[in-house]
Amino acid sequence: MNFSTIKRTSFAAFLACTFAACNESEFLNLTNPNQAVDKTFWTSEANAQAAMATVYSPIRGQMYGYFGGYTGWHTMNRADDVWFILNEEMHNWEPATYTNTPNTAESDFDRLYQAINRANVVMKNVRNVPMSDAKKNELYGEAAFLRGYTYFLLVTNFGDVPLRLVPALDDQAEVMKASSPEADIWKQVIADFKTAKEFLPVTRPAKESGRVTKGAAIAHLGKALCYTKQYAEAETELRLLLSAPYAYDLTAEFGDNFTEYTENNKESVFEIQYDGSFGQGAWGSEGPNDTQGFVIPNFTGPQGTGGWFKWMPTASIVSSFVQEQRPAGSDTRFDKRMYTSFFWKHSDFTDNVPDGAWFGNMSFDEIWEASASKRLRGQPDYPTIDGKKGRFLIKKFTNYYKNVKDANSHYNQANQNNNLRVMRFAEVLLLHAEACAKTNKLGDAAADLTRIRNRAGLAPKTWGSADAIMAEVIHQNELEFFFEGHRFFDLKRWYNYADMKQILVANKKQGAENFQQKHYYLPIPQNELNTNTAIRQHPLW
Repeated sequence: MNFSTIKRTSFAAFLACTFAACNESEFLNLTNPNQAVDKTFWTSEANAQAAMATVYSPIRGQMYGYFGGYTGWHTMNRADDVWFILNEEMHNWEPATYTNTPNTAESDFDRLYQAINRANVVMKNVRNVPMSDAKKNELYGEAAFLRGYTYFLLVTNFGDVPLRLVPALDDQAEVMKASSPEADIWKQVIADFKTAKEFLPVTRPAKESGRVTKGAAIAHLGKALCYTKQYAEAETELRLLLSAPYAYDLTAEFGDNFTEYTENNKESVFEIQYDGSFGQGAWGSEGPNDTQGFVIPNFTGPQGTGGWFKWMPTASIVSSFVQEQRPAGSDTRFDKRMYTSFFWKHSDFTDNVPDGAWFGNMSFDEIWEASASKRLRGQPDYPTIDGKKGRFLIKKFTNYYKNVKDANSHYNQANQNNNLRVMRFAEVLLLHAEACAKTNKLGDAAADLTRIRNRAGLAPKTWGSADAIMAEVIHQNELEFFFEGHRFFDLKRWYNYADMKQILVANKKQGAENFQQKHYYLPIPQNELNTNTAIRQHPLW
């Protein structure tokens, strides 16, 4: 299948809703009006490929979906590296400040189960389709990966959730199903990634760019093993990706992971494809004519650039970036990643890099002033450097690289063409370094960290203990993945509740005083509890 089919999911997604239940509430429908469709649909490879495209759709949702601007992007960035602009949407402000409840609007819980149900439908039927065994296995493995990945998102966000492994309409027991313990969900995540590892190809032709591969399965298997502290197994898996037949590597320029001109590069392990040229309008879903573009720049971009300006970098992430400057004589003063992560006026801090101009040659001063009305609601207290108070805005995930007026506005579909790199090889290296630190393979961990630091332009460094290496792993994760939705989940798995709260308070995270142990998780939405009376709310809630 040409990957434009997965970029352009609308028709196939509509078809999926014809042959399978599309949301949790529909589990109450005990009849199956679509039985004939099941019998007639699974008759060709083309149909099987179209069905596969639908499994990606709820994860990659444009506005509403795990990587959508209004839902997942807000909740996954609820840590201490992102400052939320005050007086924006309550359903995003509440999780960010740990004041959310089961009644907080716009949870992705239901959408993630749409993806799981679609994966279950594919896994049930695909081996009955008349095509080669190799292709059947490959599609089965692809669906297994997506189911495992979706359960990974559910378990990290919600903890105990229902474990559904068959299509919703096939078994009345699926209608009212209790949550399974978190440990059981993790077991299924790992099992699905192992299945995907077995069946997925190492590489794909260019026309299938973005579809998951064996490398993506191994990387996510290693990640799940790290999250469950099975470090020896994680190290074994992740080490596979450091040599042939895998050819992953860091891009020379950090910024190449965030522009539409350098998509599907050697650092990309799992990349969700977006295409603003398909469909119509600015607001996309699964309709046959909806745009399938990437709209995070519209949410991130400062005022005056076509963006809605929802976030700023926190003072703590800026302080973390500037605490280690580059060696004297370097072509930049600060960590090279900082120049992709933030907008700021370089000459404020005696930097070698000229002051930039973006969005139709707007200077930083002009962008800063254009954003004043929202900043005046409250903004971070940035550190003073060289006697000047810091001023910073988020640059990563904006369309800064175009230098076109209003380039962040999603109302122009030409601004929606960037892909999202969900898993980069940098994450593989840092996960492997973590696993090595925990299994006393300190030389291997140091080698991984050196590769990360070298690209950032930082000076050579040595570490004398596993604890020192782990501290560097934590620090480099914070810098490398700023605003990529990693930080909250990293803090949660590395620290106990008391220590995590202390970090949030020390870093002046908005709402840190509200943080309780229950906020490790999002609550199961109240409408789901009303629909499925067998579910019980997470015990911490």
